[in-house]
Amino acid sequence: MSDTERELPPSEPPSEPPAVAPTPKRTERAHPLTPLVRGWVVLLAIVIGFGREFVPDGSEPGRLPPLQLILAGIGAIALIAVIAGFMSWRFTRFVVDADELRIDAGAIFRSSKRIAFERVQAIDVVQPFAARLFRLAEIRIDIGGGETTQLRYLSLARAYELRDYLLARARGHRDAEATHHELTAGSVLADLTEQDQVLVRVEPGTLVLAALTSHEFFGILLSGAVAIGITLALDLGWAALGLLLPVGSALIGFVAQRVTGQFNYTLSRRAAGLRIARGLTSLTSQSLPPRRIQAVQISQSLLWRRLGLFRIDLEVIGWGAVGGEEDAKSVSTIMLPAGTADQVTTAIAALWPTTDYRQVELTPAPRSARWLHPLSAPFLRWGFDARLFVAQHGWLVRRWQLVPHSRAQSARVAQGPLSRRLGLADLEVHTAGTHLSIHAEGTDAATVGERLAELHAHFHHLPDHDVSEPVPAPAVEPPRDQAAGTADRLADQADATISSTE
Repeated sequence: MSDTERELPPSEPPSEPPAVAPTPKRTERAHPLTPLVRGWVVLLAIVIGFGREFVPDGSEPGRLPPLQLILAGIGAIALIAVIAGFMSWRFTRFVVDADELRIDAGAIFRSSKRIAFERVQAIDVVQPFAARLFRLAEIRIDIGGGETTQLRYLSLARAYELRDYLLARARGHRDAEATHHELTAGSVLADLTEQDQVLVRVEPGTLVLAALTSHEFFGILLSGAVAIGITLALDLGWAALGLLLPVGSALIGFVAQRVTGQFNYTLSRRAAGLRIARGLTSLTSQSLPPRRIQAVQISQSLLWRRLGLFRIDLEVIGWGAVGGEEDAKSVSTIMLPAGTADQVTTAIAALWPTTDYRQVELTPAPRSARWLHPLSAPFLRWGFDARLFVAQHGWLVRRWQLVPHSRAQSARVAQGPLSRRLGLADLEVHTAGTHLSIHAEGTDAATVGERLAELHAHFHHLPDHDVSEPVPAPAVEPPRDQAAGTADRLADQADATISSTE
């Protein structure tokens, strides 16, 4: 053995990276007040049912049963409801471990539902009116395919904590920890923490103004006025007075539904993604799954153009049809109920940071389109850039439809006999969503034919990153001298390694 070999230090085994500590398994039950919160609806239904059945309304003579019998019946049914609710709570538990969320339920017939973290698409925290009285909340876990799993009810702090943890695990953060964030002072009406960045907030006055100037409000008003006018023309004054009450209640109910459903609307950004909080009696904190959003529709009614108000609707896979219901009883496809042009730009930029629909050059419809679209032809436009397809149409309600190329699946050009003679065509863009029809009407057939191949090329080109992700910062190259020194150092290390190995 040579002296050189004797002087070499003994080789050490390569160090292995430290293993990630497994997530401890945690078994929990819902909040003990869950049976009470879930049972108040049953008790209210019992009281209303007994009232309708036994309280005389003057239509026919009746005799009330003994008060003791009524109270005994209500007490018996309430006791059964409480026992059933307690048994459901007692035998329902959920377990969070390293790979999945497991929900076990059932007293006689047991069931176990396992939800892998990577299947979680979105999580909403809902606080119905009764739950808000006790600071409880319900968690709705969207796992795709229109399937939703519910956990009710948890304490408000635990619901927020579990939501943030599940969303972090769904995004691949295996080292995520369940952290508790203190709610801000205004969090009674909005799900906000100190780490949240508020992007858009809609005041109640704006919601009232938007409801009173919407075309739906004037539709109710016009139909009621026509009905009352007909009754007056037929000399049925008593019927006209009878119609005033339902028409008035319909108008008040419509405005109340719009305001309470979207009350204190707040769009915020946090580490887990974008969040929408809204609702007065029932607060809903709704997370937006960016990769499942297929298209965006911006709409503006006739009177809203004078007020400068817009509305944003979303086409999201598994969320159902894009509709005008704003009572938040189901998953809402409304991203912005009423906002200014700046708020629309902020919301779209938060959703798709790498796009700007205002920079897309739109091609107007030719003059021949007035034969097929006499009212809306001046407003028909379409166009696209490297990332976004935009179509504009509508006269009474003007709409802008936005589709990123990465969400589009195909395009179709349709022509009828008359449109073919006029040199017109309709361009349809298809996405994975099935509820929102993306189309450009009355386009010039020759122009569409020339640009269709370019549009298909954008559809089939895989972008470097998704439009819902911010533009990655360019890598900073080291100075030339530093780079050369680094290369020399690596070369020296390589030579020494080769020499020692030989």
